[in-house]
Amino acid sequence: AIVDFSWVIEVLRKLRSEDPSYSKGEVLGSMTIDPPEYLLEAFKVFANTNLNDPKLFQVARSLEEESVGWLSKLLYGEGYGFLTYGGTESNITALYVLRELTGGDVVVAPRSAHYSIRKACKILRLNLVEVGLREDYYPDLDSMCEAIRRYRDRLAGVILTAGTTELGVVEPVDELAERCRDVEYAVHVDAAYGGLLAQVLRESGLKLPIFDFRVEVVYTVSVDLHKLVAPVPCGALLLRSRELEELVTFEAPYMPSGKQRTLLGTRSGGVAAVAWAVSQALGVEGLRKLARDLVARARYLSRRLREVGAEVVREPELPLVAFKVPDRDRVMRFLWSRRLYVYPLSIPGALRVVVGPHVTYEVIDHLASTLEEALKNSR
Repeated sequence: AIVDFSWVIEVLRKLRSEDPSYSKGEVLGSMTIDPPEYLLEAFKVFANTNLNDPKLFQVARSLEEESVGWLSKLLYGEGYGFLTYGGTESNITALYVLRELTGGDVVVAPRSAHYSIRKACKILRLNLVEVGLREDYYPDLDSMCEAIRRYRDRLAGVILTAGTTELGVVEPVDELAERCRDVEYAVHVDAAYGGLLAQVLRESGLKLPIFDFRVEVVYTVSVDLHKLVAPVPCGALLLRSRELEELVTFEAPYMPSGKQRTLLGTRSGGVAAVAWAVSQALGVEGLRKLARDLVARARYLSRRLREVGAEVVREPELPLVAFKVPDRDRVMRFLWSRRLYVYPLSIPGALRVVVGPHVTYEVIDHLASTLEEALKNSR
């Protein structure tokens, strides 16, 4: 007899409806998106395969290699790296690789680095040296160079971000490399949020720093497709060389290949199917079109926020808008009560909206009018 489990799905659908909705424009501060159905279907097709069992699941592994090759080419790499479950895994793995490569125990990073860098340093027993930011929210490169020179004999790696979590700043990796040419060091670029966006926008003529493998000190770069177009999880850690891949390859005698890659064990081939599907269905041109559209919406949001009395922290380069309001916590509670889920920032009085594909012009206008109401009530 066939057992009908459809009731379980119906219960889950009902439960899901109680959480914020993307289609209704309620998810505004999160760096996640509502993926298209074809990518959810792509994941399902390869969900029960294991990328760390490449002799058994050879097609899944080939999809990973093709996807990594596509992403690496976009960042001027030579095809080395692997898919991950997202930016945190990528950051932890990158610092593990750099620690093994250099033998160092110090990581230099600006205060703008993602919290997973602190997590990675704690897990890997690395000493994090943080440097400050300038008034324009870019890293203080003089202080970074000073720290790099001070710890040159103990340095595991240097962190910069292409698309910071709070403001979407693309930090000047190329300028740091030019300023600190007298010291040997390896940079990990956390480009999980902004890497793909910034890369295709720069190729369209937008003036942004270069942070890819053309910069000689860049050894590792993380990117996430699930912050732009794909379902969670779908990220990648791209590496400069095969030598770095070998540093995160481990013996696994019970596996047919005798080894496995990455810090994880089982890795669903669904991630590779999704990344491959994005490369085929969208490609670079599709990503570029999407990036332009999202930045246009972010600039529209910036204008509308100013019109209703908010102070935009900086004009967006990427589709992320931070803005200040009086009595921030009260305003945030008001917006959340209307199911407009913006996020708070560490910047005093500031809130954040990440403009994903689900944040339409209609959603932006609704947010602006509701914010205007909140600000009037606070006066």
